[in-house]
Amino acid sequence: MKKTLIILSIGALLAACNKKTEQKTEAAKDTVTIGNSTATEKSPGETTQFDINAVPVSTVEVGDFPFFSFPKGLDFQNKPVQRSFDRLYFPLNGVMTPIEGKVWKTYVVNGKDTEEWSLPYFLKSYDDAITKVGGVKIFDGKVSQPELDRIKEEAKYFGEEGSIDYWNEPVKVYIIRRSNGDDIYIQLYGNTSTGAIQILQKAPVEQGTKP
Repeated sequence: MKKTLIILSIGALLAACNKKTEQKTEAAKDTVTIGNSTATEKSPGETTQFDINAVPVSTVEVGDFPFFSFPKGLDFQNKPVQRSFDRLYFPLNGVMTPIEGKVWKTYVVNGKDTEEWSLPYFLKSYDDAITKVGGVKIFDGKVSQPELDRIKEEAKYFGEEGSIDYWNEPVKVYIIRRSNGDDIYIQLYGNTSTGAIQILQKAPVEQGTKP
């Protein structure tokens, strides 16, 4: 009887071990499959190239440049910078990309005799105004330090009126795509006491004349 019990116990133990081994093997197969699939789709550090064609065209009338008035209770801190032609960098899919066109930018603060600064109010007010005319948010987050280091010699305008604090704060970027190519790029950020907004409109695409 004792020999029979010992044999049965050993058999049960071996069966349990085999079952655990099979489970581990199946789990390992699943992990490898998922890992390989992810690696194939996107390698670490890889970015997807921005495609303007993926942004729907807006046919809403946006008015005259710079298109947006200040939200109620907010105002510019100093005289806004406005240039008929300039080059600004926008993080498109996280890659700082130079865009050229007409530029307007400024710091935004509370107006006189208004309540204390509210960052959520500032951001939501512009988000509502931009999306109402067909704007699409294409980026919302921090720009990487390597990207900032890569362009620092070219972006000579950093530090002037209406500059974005990419180093410490996330930035929100929008595009209002237009049918004739004079697309509108907008980026803004804020902190506990102020904000900044930059608006750039590309020159319209010139249509060729028929011979």
